[in-house]
Amino acid sequence: MPPKLEHTFDKNTYRHSYNGTLMVLHCHHYMSLLTKLAMDYPEVNGADILASSAEDSIRPLLDETARRQSAKTPEEVMSVGKELYQQLGMGLMSIDGARENSEVTLVRSHVDQGWIKKWGKSTTVVNHFTRGFISAIFGAAFQKPGQSFIVEETSSIARGDATSRFVVKPK
Repeated sequence: MPPKLEHTFDKNTYRHSYNGTLMVLHCHHYMSLLTKLAMDYPEVNGADILASSAEDSIRPLLDETARRQSAKTPEEVMSVGKELYQQLGMGLMSIDGARENSEVTLVRSHVDQGWIKKWGKSTTVVNHFTRGFISAIFGAAFQKPGQSFIVEETSSIARGDATSRFVVKPK
């Protein structure tokens, strides 16, 4: 069942919130530019900073949405996370079982599609935002603090692979 998202809009600040969590909505151009900027700074681990920032920003929304849905088990929380990813327009995700060591597959990806439209096929994986989103899902599902999971992208739609795949492991 899709998560219930209470949307509010502040007419004075022009800010959107979902379930009480402030959100900034962006197009694929912005996401692609943000991703490229992060990847342009390997000396400070820019891609990992993007992933951890995504995790930190998504986790409160995911926790509140799961609470509102009365999702308690890892399976239920993962289902909320997967549906939230889709409702926010990020893509279509499947999770291979509700266990701490798992795989996540994207058959559609807003970040990857944006990358291809802006720069063509990539020579490397690019979906660092989704690495963080997945880490937030697993942290919420297993009630662990942020940065408790390692998420590695092993195939990428942006590279020309049929799907994007992520391997998830606890730290």
